[in-house]
Amino acid sequence: MSQKIPRLPPLPLVLRRTPLAWRQAIHRPMRLAAAIAGVSFANVLVFFQLGLSGGLYDSQKRPIQQINGELVMVSGRYLYLGEQVNFPRARLTQALGVEGVKAVTPLYLGLSQWLNSDTRQQKQALVFGIAPENPALRLPELANDRLLLQRGDALLFDVRSKANAGPVAATVRREGSYETELGGVRSVVTGLFSLGLTFAADINLVTSATNFKNYFPNQSADDIQMGVIQLQPGVDPLRVKTTLATFLDPSVKVFTIEELAAAEEAYWRRNSSFGLIFGLGVLVGLVVSGIIVYQILYSDVSDHLTEYATLKAIGYDDGFVVGIILQESLILALLAFAPSLLLSLGLYGFLARSTSLMVVMSAGRAVLVFAFTLGVCGVSGWLATAKLRRLDPADIF
Repeated sequence: MSQKIPRLPPLPLVLRRTPLAWRQAIHRPMRLAAAIAGVSFANVLVFFQLGLSGGLYDSQKRPIQQINGELVMVSGRYLYLGEQVNFPRARLTQALGVEGVKAVTPLYLGLSQWLNSDTRQQKQALVFGIAPENPALRLPELANDRLLLQRGDALLFDVRSKANAGPVAATVRREGSYETELGGVRSVVTGLFSLGLTFAADINLVTSATNFKNYFPNQSADDIQMGVIQLQPGVDPLRVKTTLATFLDPSVKVFTIEELAAAEEAYWRRNSSFGLIFGLGVLVGLVVSGIIVYQILYSDVSDHLTEYATLKAIGYDDGFVVGIILQESLILALLAFAPSLLLSLGLYGFLARSTSLMVVMSAGRAVLVFAFTLGVCGVSGWLATAKLRRLDPADIF
């Protein structure tokens, strides 16, 4: 009795089909390379616009995100970080009476002229005044050495400040200090920190609250620009914020850190041209990508019109032949995305080093650009099949 050989299960239909879209895409390597280069260029343009805009906004929010507390009190006239809008320190002290509040600490802000000791040129600096015993900013360097601001003229220098500030970081690392002037007052950089630039100035500096008064003698010690409210562990910031709103004077406002960062970004989006410029840049990139894919696929349809007519004549419907072009458009999107992502990573690194902005590639941004690329290529592929969908084999044969 012969043994019956078991039959293997049939392959899925999609695996048994000839990959027409792939064959069509690689049929002309030079055309494929040109299409990939064009779509990649458009993707890099989109990445560039999103990265630069995100870097600008993230850099502006960075000091706020480093605030050492859960709530921030500001003047009712506050608009953006770096603006010198004062309110009485007594308003901040009132928050100590609320249940759940552990401590409060002032954050002074001021703009002054920094002197580059080598070139004698002056640049604008944003100065943060903090209480070293309870810093309003989370600075690991200060947490490790509270004596950095012990001197009466001591400053901490942000290593991400612009290069026109002078060789400050290198000098401090080599010699331990850097002597200069701030607002015409002798000052010494005794330490370094890393925060990142904002729209307010080219340089970030941190000093003690006592030294801040020396650098800004016309500013009253009873007036502060921000008040940081620190809560007991486990206390809900929104509950404390609601309680404060019931008795605080309307001349001040209280935000959570997240709310203040969101308000900062919203201000610059609404009141600057950055949002419009970068939005138009993204739109241009997507349009360029769409035009390139459309031209490639339209040429493909025109060059192989007879073959597509043959497929329709032997019984394949519009969905099948149109699907070939749509698959080809998605293949172009997939092949172009990888090189554009790699190029953009290099570009982001260059921008971060050149501008000191927080230009970083996030997974969300990469997914967003990939989705944009798929969508634009898909729409372009569909538009390129208009001639194919109207095709009657009788007109060809």
